[in-house]
Amino acid sequence: MGEPTLAEWEAKNEIAFQRIQELLRVLSKSKMLHVLYALGMGKGGLRFSELKKSSLADSTTLTRRLTELEEIGMIARKELSTTPPAVEYHFTESYDILKPILEGLLHYGLEGVNTQS
Repeated sequence: MGEPTLAEWEAKNEIAFQRIQELLRVLSKSKMLHVLYALGMGKGGLRFSELKKSSLADSTTLTRRLTELEEIGMIARKELSTTPPAVEYHFTESYDILKPILEGLLHYGLEGVNTQS
């Protein structure tokens, strides 16, 4: 296997571009970063009610955001065998790749807050 052809490189580049566009579309949704932050602050998985409280999102918005994160593979849902039934949400390995980028965004935002008089 030699160097990729121009057509192969362009095809891979297009797939990467589409994935990045989808990620940016999802991350730019209302309360999305709040949900990610709340989930990141939890040790292990968090239940819906814990996420709702921490993210300050209403139930409908939180449900939508969790579904979108699950669809792009950033989180996984784990059904617990409890009474009443419960679900926990966990980050996946895909999130681990993005974690430094999202932490960088947080630091950037905090830097702006800390430098304002």
